[in-house]
Amino acid sequence: KQWYQRRVRGSTEEMLITVAHTNTNVLPTRAGEAGEDERESAKEKLDLGNFDPVMVDTEHPPGSPSRVQPSDLDEECTTYLLGCYETYQRPYVWVRTAHARLAERCSMYGTVERDSPLPLHAFTRYLSGHVVSVWDIVAELVLLTVEPPPRNPFEVDHTHLDNLASSAEQALVSGALLHSLQLLLTTDSPWVTEDILRDIKHLSLRHIHTLPSLVM
Repeated sequence: KQWYQRRVRGSTEEMLITVAHTNTNVLPTRAGEAGEDERESAKEKLDLGNFDPVMVDTEHPPGSPSRVQPSDLDEECTTYLLGCYETYQRPYVWVRTAHARLAERCSMYGTVERDSPLPLHAFTRYLSGHVVSVWDIVAELVLLTVEPPPRNPFEVDHTHLDNLASSAEQALVSGALLHSLQLLLTTDSPWVTEDILRDIKHLSLRHIHTLPSLVM
């Protein structure tokens, strides 16, 4: 994806989600107006940074510790840990890197302990009885992290696909991305938009075109 990478770690209970800080697709036209369309579109679906203090949970530490020492990577991306531990009987998200940046962007987070779960809107809805998918959580983390917020948090990086070394790699990666977005289509997520459908169309064409390279 354009804005994030995900990796299941150790078991199916933990997923690391690494999100880029900068929306490089936005070209500012005048000072203060960069990404206004993207920002307004994102705000229609999520009130960015408006954490609910009631949701701050200090009694459920993550199964994996945070990296305490800052890294050069903290300037480029933030890593989150999505944990669905059987012990807790519900999902949680913790910040694993770039804590200071998140505290600066979202003042409410500045009052939360480093190893306390994030009070995300998705979890407020989950505890209120709504159906919440991992897509809702990932979308919220992308909009919380990327500046300015992208219109489509699941945008595919087609340039990366173009630059893959072989057609076989393109076939494998495009197939995996296509499957991922098709799963998103099975939900009632508000992020199922024309942008998603357009990416699915492009991925399908690329996958069909490069698929023969896997059997040659």
